[in-house]
Amino acid sequence: MARYILKIIALFTACMFASGCSSKSEYPSVSSLAHEWLEIKTMLTAHGTGQGPESEALDSFTSALDKFSASPAGNLYLINRPAITKSVTSIGKTAERLKAAAETSDENGVRSIMLEIDTAVDQLQIIDTGLSDTIQLRYFQLFFFFSLLVLLTVLVLWLLDRRLEKAISMGQQSLIFSRETVLAQEQERSRIARELHDTIAQDLWRLSFRADSINRAEQAEERRRICEEVVKGQQELMQRIRTICDTLVPPDFRRRGLPDAIRSLCYDFSRRTGIECAVTVQEGLNLEPLNVDMQLQCFRIVQECLANIEKHAEASEASVLVSNRGEGQAETPAMGLLHICVSDNGRGFDAPDSDTQFLLRAKGHFGLWNMNARAEALRGTLTIDSETGCGVRITLDLPLETEV
Repeated sequence: MARYILKIIALFTACMFASGCSSKSEYPSVSSLAHEWLEIKTMLTAHGTGQGPESEALDSFTSALDKFSASPAGNLYLINRPAITKSVTSIGKTAERLKAAAETSDENGVRSIMLEIDTAVDQLQIIDTGLSDTIQLRYFQLFFFFSLLVLLTVLVLWLLDRRLEKAISMGQQSLIFSRETVLAQEQERSRIARELHDTIAQDLWRLSFRADSINRAEQAEERRRICEEVVKGQQELMQRIRTICDTLVPPDFRRRGLPDAIRSLCYDFSRRTGIECAVTVQEGLNLEPLNVDMQLQCFRIVQECLANIEKHAEASEASVLVSNRGEGQAETPAMGLLHICVSDNGRGFDAPDSDTQFLLRAKGHFGLWNMNARAEALRGTLTIDSETGCGVRITLDLPLETEV
């Protein structure tokens, strides 16, 4: 490649010497040599042979040929077109013969030699024209090459700029997510503290008060009734504590797996809320590419969906579907997708036009924002489909070959 570019530069320099630059230089060009020969031929035709001005013109012509051969343009021509140097040498030798024939008044020899020089000059002009055309073609190729190089450089810089902007945006989103996660943790701690105070602590205080009243009861029937009430309260209290633990502590995915954890979650949801929740898990579900952390993120998304249904949906029915999609299709990875769909028949809401972090946070959908952030961390896609009065359907599609 470097030799090719250097050769193009040499050809371009030769063209510059042979064209406009040469007219202002002390070195003759091919066109000036042809013009000078035309004047000599006119003089020979007009004056005939002998010791006239044509002899001096031939000496000047021969000197011009020597200067052309020694010029930078001549040297470049010698490198790129050796034939042009041979033509110049042959014209110089023939000019010497012409001068000798003219001095001896050999008209037949003069005419014969003039024809030889005419032919050589024409050949020289043809070579020079072809060389100029080649130089222009090479110059165009060089210009095209550098233009393409500039375009590719601009494209690469644009792509790098886009990747940099995306990296900065992801960094900002990660920072926001971390800040919101800390805030959510604090809010969750406050909620747990309130729940413990308003339920567990109050129930313990009530049970403690009722237990103290056993000794003050005079009749055995009243003491038995108070004991039964205390036992029942303890059972309810244990169930509430177990519910809180199930919410805080993630399931053991190594032992149970994601399908069993989702089934248990839906069963507890139905028993606690009275909302019928149908669970459908595809037989032979492929979850091998998902590690424990990834399964936990999927579980938390389903848990958040059910929590939203319980708090806001006013639904009577809900459903959870877990399946594989895309297996064996050419346009999808060989492992396919993990498809999780949670839907309800509640009141619904007007979903954002685009499920982006900004719109979800701007419209106050912090639960949806949290799910969307989890889906992005898994490099999956979360789709929210809802209209007022038509329920909600939330879909998570996670490529199973993804490693997070």
